[in-house]
Amino acid sequence: MLNGIGSSVLRNLIASNAVVTPAMNNKSSQNALTAEASTKVIFSEASDAIAAIYKIEPAQVKSSVDVTSSLQAQLNGAAHASGVGMNGLGSTLLSNLASHRGDVTLSVPATQALNGAQSSSQSALALTITTQSGVQVSLQMTRQQGGMVVELKTSGGQLSNVEAAAMGQLSTGLQKALDGLDGSTTKLDISDLMKFDTSVLKSVDLKTDLRNGNNVTQSLNLHADDQARWLGFHNGDVSIKLDTDVSKLTQAGSAAQQAAALDQWSSKFDQAASRGHGDSDMLTLFKDSFRALNTTEGRAAESINTQRVKSIDANAAKNGAISGLADFSASYQQTPVSGNPYKPEEQDTFSLNVAQKTATQTHGDTQDLTQQTLFKLKASFHTALDSVSAAKLTEQKSSQNYKYHLIDDEERSQTSVTQNKKGDLTANYAQQLTQNETVKTYQLAKLIDSVQIPHSVKSESTRSFAAAQFDAQLNN
Repeated sequence: MLNGIGSSVLRNLIASNAVVTPAMNNKSSQNALTAEASTKVIFSEASDAIAAIYKIEPAQVKSSVDVTSSLQAQLNGAAHASGVGMNGLGSTLLSNLASHRGDVTLSVPATQALNGAQSSSQSALALTITTQSGVQVSLQMTRQQGGMVVELKTSGGQLSNVEAAAMGQLSTGLQKALDGLDGSTTKLDISDLMKFDTSVLKSVDLKTDLRNGNNVTQSLNLHADDQARWLGFHNGDVSIKLDTDVSKLTQAGSAAQQAAALDQWSSKFDQAASRGHGDSDMLTLFKDSFRALNTTEGRAAESINTQRVKSIDANAAKNGAISGLADFSASYQQTPVSGNPYKPEEQDTFSLNVAQKTATQTHGDTQDLTQQTLFKLKASFHTALDSVSAAKLTEQKSSQNYKYHLIDDEERSQTSVTQNKKGDLTANYAQQLTQNETVKTYQLAKLIDSVQIPHSVKSESTRSFAAAQFDAQLNN
């Protein structure tokens, strides 16, 4: 795969009489990309918002509105819930903004909230929605040993009918996200929270925190605005960080092109899990959130239609010369497991780091674009001596007959596109895959063999494209 362009797209290019010839590889530029952008993403427990919510003392908070019987039933359900969803209270309050704009505080005393519930469990949620006019709506919910509190507050002005309606439309997305976090099988169902109207709403921030005592058992930190989207999530099994740059959506392709590119990334993740023995359930969390943050086709069309010149990124995306995705950086790391009781330092691990970065330059009537991608896999795992069956390892020396695999793979690709005055494109593609696997064989705990299995593949090509045809608003 080259920058999200798979074999099916290559076949289409050839069928459309694209020119394919050998190309040179720019090694210095290709080696520049890293996956470091996602390190700016923090987990929710490190945020001031979650820290402030846990400082709320439910015993000192009183409800600000009359509680109807239906609302009381919802409160009782929320008080005894075990996750962060609060029995749909947050979604109900968002939906009610269309008819009720006032601040709301709801409180349940500890004797009611914790009757039959585990007192060591506590949770917090912070949702902040900011409008383009500067009005901010803040939803806070917490369940603690002292009771439960839910607060909805508006600051910076009064919501218009349009703004209230736009926020109400997020209520379903909020509930889907919280239901996914609280389900028996955890899901990161955040796609609907990415679909807010950016002409009305400026940003959406969602933070959730679930704890058992002082131990954080689940954490989500999600941000989206018209410049960037990012997500940080972790639980006892996995840590995920995603960062997508949506400030340059002229390089984003159509819905079909993005779906195809994301399908190819998803397949690469699955192949890596198979090679590195990753957890498929945890990887699904990563794949779902990766797709949600990198699906931007709705705004891509807007970006293309507002261009008064044929920019190289829009032209290349329209032609399928580049991936059609916004730039991103992402990391996925499973919690290391000591898979061998006899040698606990010999851990089973699995991690992925991926990134895409695009840069453009103009030289007179010529425009240049470079798009780089990075895919890194690191893993270690135990197998039986046949390299297929699971190893049955115990603290007994007699069980120590196994193979220990260490994998370190890296795939880099670079697309270099030049556009002339007429808008015609020449795209040079270069890709390099380097795989390294070390297999150590033990019998009765003694190392009897250590084999390194290297593999390296390079591919280079050039393709030419005629100028893409755009809507009437887009002129040469």
